[in-house]
Amino acid sequence: MKFENIFADSFDTFKVFAKLEIQQASLTNNNSPKSIWQILNHLIIWQDYQIEKLCENKTKEINEVDTWFAEKNILNQSILNNKIDRFEKQIEKIKIEVSKMTIEQNNISEKLKIVQDLTVHLSFHLGEIVLIMRQNSHYPMPNEMKNFLNVE
Repeated sequence: MKFENIFADSFDTFKVFAKLEIQQASLTNNNSPKSIWQILNHLIIWQDYQIEKLCENKTKEINEVDTWFAEKNILNQSILNNKIDRFEKQIEKIKIEVSKMTIEQNNISEKLKIVQDLTVHLSFHLGEIVLIMRQNSHYPMPNEMKNFLNVE
């Protein structure tokens, strides 16, 4: 059984961070408690933690509240680009780890649970980001997605 086939599209980010600029990353909505910048940083911290668990490295438990960045705004495009690059490398690392997984592993249930947690968590926050960006006219509407996703 190849687990990478099962999770093949689970880590698709639908280009939410492609060409993201600091003005967009700093966006929030009226009742939105977090900016895209804060969500990105939260994802990176949480994924680092989950990757450590997936790789069976000893890692201390973290509190979800401690994974949120205080600053809502980002003022430097280079810092933003570096964070996006780090996020993308995490996604690649997760895919590599999933490709190594086999049904014969003693701890396969625990590993699959971590991957499931990663996919659910990522999809939740990507949905938040898409909504914030759409409400601010920075992301295609559903009828425009096919062309958007096929164009580089």
